[in-house]
Amino acid sequence: MLPVSPIWYGREKSIMDIFVPILFHHVAIEKNGSQRDTEQKVETYKDMFYKNTTLSDRVTIQGDPGMGKTTFLAKLVLDWCDSCSKDPEPSSKFIDVETLQNFRFLFHIKLRDSVGQSKVVDMIKTQIIDEIYFNEKKQREAYDLLGNIMEREECLVTMDGLNEWTDHAKENPIPKLYSLSKQCVVLTTSRPGKMADKRIKDSEIGTLIKAIGITDPKQLTQNMLRSLTEDDKVSYKEFMVYVEERNLNHFMASPWMLTLLVNLWVDKTFLSGSLCEINKVLIYTLFNKELPKEGLTEDIQSENDVFEHHAKICKALARMAFKYTFGSEKSLVFSRHKLLSTKLLSNEQLEFAIKSGVLNERHIFSAASCKSHISFVHETIQEFFAASHIATLSEDKITDVLSKSNFNVLEICQVIIYLSGLKCETANKVITHLTKDVLNNVNAGLEELIIGSYDPRTTLTFQETVVNTKTKSKLKIGINLSSDMRCLVISMLLQEMMVSCYHEAKVSRQKHTCLKMRDFTFHAYLNKNTNDDLLEMLMMNKSNVRTLLLERNVLPENKILTCLQQSKHCIERLKTSGTRGIISALHNLNLKQLTLIGNKDVSLFSGLLPSLGNLTFLRIEESDFYDDMFPPSNIQYFCLLKSRCSAEFVARLLVHLSQISHPVRCNLGEVYTTEKSDICIAKLRRCIVSCDMSKLHLCVGEGADELNATNLEKIQFETDNGFLLASDRLYTLNKLKVINLCGTYSGLWNVRLPSTFQCIALSYCKISPGWLCSLLITLSSLDHQVECALWDVVLKSNEEASGNESHSYLLDLRSELLAHDMSNIKILVKTGSKELFEILRDTSIGILNLRTADSASLASEILHTLNKLTKLYLRGTYTGRCDLKMPASLQCISLQSVECSSEWLCSLWITLSSLDHPVKCELWDVVLKSNEEDLGNESHSHLLDLRSELLAHDMSNIEIFVKTGSKELFEILRDTSIGILNLQTADSASLASEILHTLNKLTQLCLSGTYTGRCDLKMPASLQCIKLLSVECSSEWLCSLLITLSSLDHQVECYLWDVVLKSNEDASGNESHSYLLDLRSELLAHDMSNIKILVKTGSKELFEILRDTSIGILALRTVDSASLATEILHTLNKLTKFNLYGTYTGRCDLKMPASLQCISLQEVECSSEWLCSLLITLSSLDHQVECELWDVVLKSNEEARGNESHSYLLDFRSELLAHDMSNIEIYVETGSKELFEILRDTSIGILQLRTADSGLFASEILHTLNKLTKLYLWGTYTGRCDLKMPASLQCISMLSVECSSEWLCSLLITLSSLDHQVECELWDVVLKTNEETSGNESHSYLLDLRSELLAHGMSNIKILVKTGSKELFEILRDTSIGILALRTADSASLASEILHTLNKLTLLYLRGTYTGRCDLKMPASLQCISLQSVECSSEWLCSLWITLSSLDHQVKCELWDVVLKSNEKASENESHSYLLDLRYELLTHDMSNIEILVKTGSKELFEILRDTSIGILNLRTADSASLASEILHTLNKLTELYLRGIYTGRCDLKMPASLLCISLDDGECSPEWLCSLLITLSEIHHQVEGNMFDFVVKQNDSDNGMETDITVVRNELWSCNLSHVKLNVEQNSSVLLELLRGTNIDSLLLTANDDASLDLVTQSSLTMLKEIRFKGIHMTRFDHKLPSTLQFMILCDGYCSPDWLKSLMIHLSTLGHTVRLYLYEYTLVSSGESNAMALELPILQCEDLSNVKLELTKDSSGLYETLPKISTSSLNMTQIEHPDMLSQTLPLLNHLQELRICLKQYMEMKLPGSIQYVFIIYTTFSPLSLQHFVQGMYTAQHNVQCKLLFRVEGKEDDYTRITHEVCKMESVEMQKFEVVDKRHFRGAVAAAATLSATADEADDDFDKHLLRREGYVDSRMWLHYCKIRLKFHFR
Repeated sequence: MLPVSPIWYGREKSIMDIFVPILFHHVAIEKNGSQRDTEQKVETYKDMFYKNTTLSDRVTIQGDPGMGKTTFLAKLVLDWCDSCSKDPEPSSKFIDVETLQNFRFLFHIKLRDSVGQSKVVDMIKTQIIDEIYFNEKKQREAYDLLGNIMEREECLVTMDGLNEWTDHAKENPIPKLYSLSKQCVVLTTSRPGKMADKRIKDSEIGTLIKAIGITDPKQLTQNMLRSLTEDDKVSYKEFMVYVEERNLNHFMASPWMLTLLVNLWVDKTFLSGSLCEINKVLIYTLFNKELPKEGLTEDIQSENDVFEHHAKICKALARMAFKYTFGSEKSLVFSRHKLLSTKLLSNEQLEFAIKSGVLNERHIFSAASCKSHISFVHETIQEFFAASHIATLSEDKITDVLSKSNFNVLEICQVIIYLSGLKCETANKVITHLTKDVLNNVNAGLEELIIGSYDPRTTLTFQETVVNTKTKSKLKIGINLSSDMRCLVISMLLQEMMVSCYHEAKVSRQKHTCLKMRDFTFHAYLNKNTNDDLLEMLMMNKSNVRTLLLERNVLPENKILTCLQQSKHCIERLKTSGTRGIISALHNLNLKQLTLIGNKDVSLFSGLLPSLGNLTFLRIEESDFYDDMFPPSNIQYFCLLKSRCSAEFVARLLVHLSQISHPVRCNLGEVYTTEKSDICIAKLRRCIVSCDMSKLHLCVGEGADELNATNLEKIQFETDNGFLLASDRLYTLNKLKVINLCGTYSGLWNVRLPSTFQCIALSYCKISPGWLCSLLITLSSLDHQVECALWDVVLKSNEEASGNESHSYLLDLRSELLAHDMSNIKILVKTGSKELFEILRDTSIGILNLRTADSASLASEILHTLNKLTKLYLRGTYTGRCDLKMPASLQCISLQSVECSSEWLCSLWITLSSLDHPVKCELWDVVLKSNEEDLGNESHSHLLDLRSELLAHDMSNIEIFVKTGSKELFEILRDTSIGILNLQTADSASLASEILHTLNKLTQLCLSGTYTGRCDLKMPASLQCIKLLSVECSSEWLCSLLITLSSLDHQVECYLWDVVLKSNEDASGNESHSYLLDLRSELLAHDMSNIKILVKTGSKELFEILRDTSIGILALRTVDSASLATEILHTLNKLTKFNLYGTYTGRCDLKMPASLQCISLQEVECSSEWLCSLLITLSSLDHQVECELWDVVLKSNEEARGNESHSYLLDFRSELLAHDMSNIEIYVETGSKELFEILRDTSIGILQLRTADSGLFASEILHTLNKLTKLYLWGTYTGRCDLKMPASLQCISMLSVECSSEWLCSLLITLSSLDHQVECELWDVVLKTNEETSGNESHSYLLDLRSELLAHGMSNIKILVKTGSKELFEILRDTSIGILALRTADSASLASEILHTLNKLTLLYLRGTYTGRCDLKMPASLQCISLQSVECSSEWLCSLWITLSSLDHQVKCELWDVVLKSNEKASENESHSYLLDLRYELLTHDMSNIEILVKTGSKELFEILRDTSIGILNLRTADSASLASEILHTLNKLTELYLRGIYTGRCDLKMPASLLCISLDDGECSPEWLCSLLITLSEIHHQVEGNMFDFVVKQNDSDNGMETDITVVRNELWSCNLSHVKLNVEQNSSVLLELLRGTNIDSLLLTANDDASLDLVTQSSLTMLKEIRFKGIHMTRFDHKLPSTLQFMILCDGYCSPDWLKSLMIHLSTLGHTVRLYLYEYTLVSSGESNAMALELPILQCEDLSNVKLELTKDSSGLYETLPKISTSSLNMTQIEHPDMLSQTLPLLNHLQELRICLKQYMEMKLPGSIQYVFIIYTTFSPLSLQHFVQGMYTAQHNVQCKLLFRVEGKEDDYTRITHEVCKMESVEMQKFEVVDKRHFRGAVAAAATLSATADEADDDFDKHLLRREGYVDSRMWLHYCKIRLKFHFR
């Protein structure tokens, strides 16, 4: 027997009458101890006791309290008993009862009755044997028999309730099974908590089975009712209604709970129907299961009565439930440890609650631990306890709790319902507080209900919400609906909750049951009880009704009128029948939405409607209209349904609606007009056609043929017939933009659409595939964007399609569809199908909008085929891995309203990262599902693996846009490589702040929202741009943002697009004035030069923040921003670039900062005055500045205002011309004639012309730009180049040019006419073919033009080529260009054919990659080849040097940045033996004419040079020198070595014996290194020169420990013979001088930069010091003691006074030997310029300066003033710029004996009488000049030796004739007359044509000094010259 009532313990029935099968699942025990439900059902005894065919010795069944474990064991015992009978009763559980026959004995033990016993045998004795036998003898015999049975027989031991058994010793977790045989099976039942005991081994558990619940609750319910009632069928229906109404379904799975519910329901007097009472009884019964089994006979009056025996634990459980329902740690699962540690429950209370079944305990296993999770037996029990706790709180406490948390009222609706039954007045306050946030949603939902009541979607949503219980239960949880029906659902659920609260309060006998409510919907789905409850609530709130929606005759009219009367001040929404009484009551109400049904007296409307001034929606149903109706002016939606009217009424109504100033929707979907005559229709059209109906959205049914409104913008057809009738006239609606269709369509779309059409929407349509295809083809023909919205579309199947839509026909139609460009179509799909998306497969649609996850799933198969899809919109719920295959064309995916799992979002981004172009991912309204909501396979480890995969992908191409973010979403983004992040709200930015710095490839961050306080965004190091798009922020926030940006170590842009700075009043308390001052000080202390700030909408406060900051770039997008910035612009002392946009007039008042380097006018319209004054302002800057004119429109004179008259502008231009603009680089994109006229005659330095049009405009004024040095060109040019170049031009650069051959030739001819070096850069030049050029560029014409080009000397032109062509280089063939730079290997390859023809080419630059043998044929004139950035093979480099060695003159090969390819990279023919042969060939060539310069060398490179015969080697770095050290000594013809870099340690360079000179330049070394270098030089056995130019010897502070080594090296140096070493030191130091002291260096030249350093030099006591170079300005007296060894002194880089020079020469004269004094680029100032006092000369025995040889590079006025004052005997001058002053001064030089000068042409000179030797070089000297010279010298009667050197001009015979005449003169001896002609030489022309090459044996050293200064004489070659030596001797 089984008890059938938990309340009345005496009620029992047969188990066979009650028992219902239990659902069992196998449970797997994992390796870490965790348990996993396999969901594998146990359906037979064999499944339970056997594993395959093996009998299990241990089986354990675990399950929650009341799941039927005990009952199952009882049934199993009965089945075992029946299995032995011949006619067993049919089992209601397992069908294989025969399996139990395998067990000969069965022992059933109740463990709760065996507490204290530890052995199973003892339990059997006590519970079975002792109960059967009372005689001790019989008992002993039975004991012995039991022992034999247990050892030998197969038996089954069932132990019920392991969780209720304990061992007093507490040593054993389970009873001992010692005496059981292997054939004995033990079946144990327990609650899950007991099975968590770690002491229980897996082997002791055996097969683990879980009791899930009863398989058939209905059957158990009927069995129970059959046992307790008369008519179980009727009772069952009534009982289930009771359960559904009170949401008690969750108790039906537990047999015990279900039994209790049935008993409570059956005892009608015992249960009133209150949910609170049900929960009280349930809890009471659970708590009292262990009490004496007495019936519960008295009513439960209150909670205290129920829990009188358990008051403490009930209060504790209530506190606990409240904390975890309303607290910050909201949860349904609690930790045992936390419950005990927070003292919410004592250990005893917790154990009791678990044991009673009010709480359940679960154990979560891991490899290291086992965690205990506690939960209430059901969520509703937790909610009931929470409500009971709230009922005890004070009003202040409740308000405090609710204000701290953001609760969704519908999520906790069950708590509120319980609270209403416990304490209704408290519930009312809670409801009032919580519904504040949802009132707007409720209002919107009810508006949707009344307006869209005939919309199928609204109707379906409404029905699902109020009827479908499952839908309601789902929607109540969170209300995270993506549907646009969300507000409607909320409004209905809220009303349902309020009614439930009221009902619960009423049946719970609460005194105060008046719940406040404003919105009432009486719909047809309300049952009578609910309808009555709602009516009672309406009457309680009749004076505060906002919404009253009534089905017909739901309420009596008197109650409706009462509500309208008492709520007339607040009622806004009404749906009711249109009786006369109700319509009369509506006058002057505040109604906004109104629906009236069934009014027959429509005349009442004429007075009603004008009184409803706030009415926006009006629907009238089932009425007849004939008179005019005047809708109120605020109406937005007017609807007539199921009504009749005249056609004239419709026309007048449309006219009235069209006169309303705002858009109005008019629905005439079911209106039947009573007139159809042609006269009527014509009358209609006349009324309508004259009205502007563009703001009217018309919805029509069958009457569309009567309308011909030509300016409708929106029209909706409710039926397909209505559309078909109107289709032939749609194209005449020339303002129509939108068509909405409903109905069924087939065949082809053959409707013409107007050109204005933008969207077609199919709302509730059934269509054929052919119709849809033809519609899309029609839409694709439109030339603008168009949308096709498929909201609710069903595609007809092939069977339903009409006959002509055969399979082949559809294929042809699809082919036609694919042939059309559909990129202009945006397709929206809500309810799609596989067939629909198959139509879209392979089409070229541009935008796709999928409104549901189902549509997205269907589209996934064809998505990747949409090869022109650029944007994809998604909505819906997504889980699992994202399987959308994106098309390669996708540019943006937009998640509009999406709920998705982490896995789905991660995999979506992985998919996007695989696209090879930028793509945008917009997250507008995305909710990330929590881990609990994710599917099973989305475990923690799975997500970790997915994130690892995500991190491994490069996401830098993805821009992520976030509107509503979450912490979980941004955690997914942590450490990813996204490129752009756009945060639309401050909340999203706050959530992102934690992970922002981890985005290591983020380059751009966009922000919107409101920000205050200090900016706490940690920027990633990769950030390049931050954009504040629509931001309101405080000054503090902006300042701190800029400080953060300044900490980045690279350029970063800060865009302030639409930024509003909060005023001080708006700022928070801590942003006081002093605080902001401190913050600005901090801002000013940061270097912001890396920040570019762009401002669109600025303010005075914003720019004040920027005042005095160090920002680098500022861009102002509007003239208003520029105006505001003027006050602070000049304070931006690090501003380098300034960008402007906008319109500017008047004089430019922008004060530029001194740091400005570029101003860029991007999109500017300005006046001439403004532009001129801007240029004047820029010219005042003392450095180079760029002025970019990108898109500048110059206002015409007519547009200029007032003061910009013609004369005024002329004055302004004069002012502009007076300014030096050579520092300005002007850049013009869109020029105009007026703009370039402003530039005429100005002194700009650089001009960039971005288009050929600008070049055309500039051509008129170009030659007037007399300081223009560089010209840049872009664009296309043909014809002859008509650009007149200014004489100042130094470079023309063609960056991106397409031109004809004629144009390029004529440009080069123009450049050749310039008389100085000019560079022509051809960066990206495309030469047009002959076919493209115009007619006049014929072949013969181009030949003539090339001939003209060849006739011009182009040696002054340097040509640079990046992208060349064969045609381009053919133009250059045979030309005389001097320098050629080839930027690529391709260009070099193309140039190789013509290179050798460039017979004046001296310098060749190369870049690029070269392999194979070098096939460049060098011209004989080449002097230098420079490899700038080259990668080449060994073969190529060797063969290049072989080529260079064939030149018969000095040539330089510069290896600046050369990478030698390894053998692996070299081509196949570069084998080892081949390279050996090539090197052998290289070694056989004489390379002594080659100077090689190496910057970045390599070991392989220098190995190529090993043993070669190069003459000069220049190593630019210490690394190169180190690499070269291995091969240096093998260079047996090396004469000069140049070194740069830093050298330490001992010098390990092994010098070749051939070395003549080593130069150290631009570097430093240690003393040890220099000493060892000198030691190395001492080993060379011939004269060697060492130069140290800008080279410093530094003593390292850390070298103290190495002093001994240096001393050793110095001692070694002193022992060396350096008598053949000549040392030239420019930068000396005490360290260097100390090193040199004691050595026997032959000659030392030291440089002194000032008096102090001169003292250092002169006091060094260096006996080898022979030359001193002295720099600086000297104006007083020279009073230094000079070393007696001095032979040469050079003055350079400065100037001196005459007196100082004289005192120096006096000191030099005292040295007693000849001394050269050379003034190199050194000036003597005149006495007027000198501020020195009169020089008092020292007392000397004499002032004989005959031993001082004075040499000068240039003359000066101060020189000629000084020369007469000094008695110099020798004068040597190179550049003479004042010949007239020379001729006046020479006669005054009475001590002058030797004169050597260079003159440009002959002039008469009177020489002093003391003169003995004259050497004159004339650059221009005619035969007549020669004649005059001789005649002048002869007349002077001086005994003098004369030497003349000059170029031959004219015929040689003329010079010969004169010399014959001279030979005849007395006292004149012609010692030499020689004419040298090198013009016909081949080969070494350049080397032999220098001035120094004219020297011969007769020239002394001083003559040669003059000849070596050829660069100062002139730059022309000496190819044809004459040398004459004459001696005049008069007695």
